[in-house]
Amino acid sequence: MTRPSSFSRASGPRGFTMVAALMMLIVITIIGIALMRSSGLLGKLAGNTREKGRAFEAAEATLQYAEWWLNQGDNAGAAANCSGVQNTLKVCSNALVVPPASVTATTSWNNAGYTYTPPFMTASANGGGQTYYQAPQLYIQFLGLNAAGTGAVYQLTAIGYGGNAASVAVLQSTYTLYSGTTNLGK
Repeated sequence: MTRPSSFSRASGPRGFTMVAALMMLIVITIIGIALMRSSGLLGKLAGNTREKGRAFEAAEATLQYAEWWLNQGDNAGAAANCSGVQNTLKVCSNALVVPPASVTATTSWNNAGYTYTPPFMTASANGGGQTYYQAPQLYIQFLGLNAAGTGAVYQLTAIGYGGNAASVAVLQSTYTLYSGTTNLGK
């Protein structure tokens, strides 16, 4: 006489559910680690973008100051040969020795440059969230008269710094200062 068995054999392999669950857990863990690493990288990218924007805005404010300064009466007088750091802002007849494209926070203009600190700007070598690594620098070069002979042409070069040594922006503009009056056809 045979006894009926209460255990029936399962058809198919045993333990497949546990292996599948472990594989899913491994995949989810790898995705989680990748997301944590990428969020750190995105934070660095956002910080670098912010600092580059701050450097650009500092250089832009410096260019606007130079344009304002040139429009103030006799400031755009005779151009002088600029050598060394400028204590007062002046118009220079010579070009920069260090090309603007090669300027970094560790190299500066070695023949000229006026340091301009815009209102409400704090510069500190420590940099940081609310301070700038260094105050912006400005260089004004007289290029000559325009083709019509009605205005003086200047090349304005400004260097702005963000909150750290790696965030530097160099901007250049050509500015024409017209003299006299012009008939606007009215």
